[in-house]
Amino acid sequence: MKAGDRESFNQVFRRYYSPMVRFCIRYVADSDLASEIVQDLFVKLWSNREKISFNTSFESYMLTSVRNSALTYINKERSHAEANLRVFSEESDNTDPSETLQSNNLEESYRKILKDMPEKRREVFLASRYDGLKYSEIAEKLGISQKTVEAQMSAAIKQLKDGLKAYL
Repeated sequence: MKAGDRESFNQVFRRYYSPMVRFCIRYVADSDLASEIVQDLFVKLWSNREKISFNTSFESYMLTSVRNSALTYINKERSHAEANLRVFSEESDNTDPSETLQSNNLEESYRKILKDMPEKRREVFLASRYDGLKYSEIAEKLGISQKTVEAQMSAAIKQLKDGLKAYL
């Protein structure tokens, strides 16, 4: 595999992919997300195959990599949630109780809409609005076309506007 033998890589992929996804689900509790994380790891493994050396078994290396990637994802999601909380709490510091209640309802609605978005749409939206990435950067990062990014952003904004109509 280190020498670029695709068949060796395919054999490794077939043998370890499913067990790694099952292991990852323990951390992220979402099979689609777990699958994406493991696929990304295999892409990185293939891309960096010449540089990677294992001090332990391949399986241990992959389990550690899956765990670290899952924890990185969880921490990133937590950071987004904490940033949202800070924004909403800063805005409501000098308001009367009815405005605070409305702000809390708005925040709840916003979070629910984000949670209910299809995974790719949410990823595109968060990458644009929270990570500050340009559409071309998002397309490259997610391996999709820039037109798809534009369509997903448009759909995300429409979904947010529709869901938050009562607050606008």
